[in-house]
Amino acid sequence: MSTPEYKIVGFGKRMKEIREKQGIKQIRLADMTHIGRSSLASYETERESPTYLNLIKLADALNVSTDYLLGYDADDYLDLSGIDDKQREYIKELYKVFLKSQDGM
Repeated sequence: MSTPEYKIVGFGKRMKEIREKQGIKQIRLADMTHIGRSSLASYETERESPTYLNLIKLADALNVSTDYLLGYDADDYLDLSGIDDKQREYIKELYKVFLKSQDGM
């Protein structure tokens, strides 16, 4: 019995879109993630899907969640690429406070 092959629909489009928005070339992303440029090109054209480890590397390098790349929270995407880690933590804390206030309504 063969293992089923799953395609991540829309992943390549989202990956390419965020990469280009951040001004990152494929070769630079390859260097950042230690994933071959040809693999990145295959992901972007959706000829291949990334491994779990490569998905995490890409999300980390592009400063997005794996959910965003997989299409689960595409509407909730917030570009935090221009801010430092301390500011990013403040935003995460503010978001947690917001969620707690929503629970009490």
